[in-house]
Amino acid sequence: MPDEFPRSDPAATPEAPQQTAPSRKGMLVVYHGDGAGKETAALGVLFRAHGRGLPVRLMRFAVVTSAGPYGDDLALQRLGIPADLIGHDGREGAAELWDEALKKLTAMHEGVLVLGHLLDAIAKGWLSAPDITDALAGKSPLLHVVVTGETAPRELIEAADLVTNMRAIKRRDPGAPAIAGIDH
Repeated sequence: MPDEFPRSDPAATPEAPQQTAPSRKGMLVVYHGDGAGKETAALGVLFRAHGRGLPVRLMRFAVVTSAGPYGDDLALQRLGIPADLIGHDGREGAAELWDEALKKLTAMHEGVLVLGHLLDAIAKGWLSAPDITDALAGKSPLLHVVVTGETAPRELIEAADLVTNMRAIKRRDPGAPAIAGIDH
């Protein structure tokens, strides 16, 4: 199957594969809110880009607390998608993973980088919203960055190209057991 978006002209479109479309650029996407589905949406973007042959990576700023790996992590492993997880909760763990994220922001020139739960690390005071916003402003023009978490700081909302607020409309009973494949 021929590549619909030739890397030799990253601004090419399917309608005009040899012509430049100046509006094509890497986006900063923010999925936030108290509803479910933020990381699921981000992983959907990641899987779609992986299917197109683009470089992809997940970096998760939240410690996995359930027993066993998440279904997301199992799928990432099976697909060969690299993932970096925070080593431990707290300012130090978030700073270590953010240092790695900065390296990826510099090294990845195209593709998708998902920074899952990054907004939560900011809300907890582990990372600085202005510092992160400044770093994301310097990313490669063809790199898409997706950030998730409950509360998005004003700076990131203003800097973002796409912002989705996911609201909780209805929730399951909090005492209900988690469902493999749906919840984790």
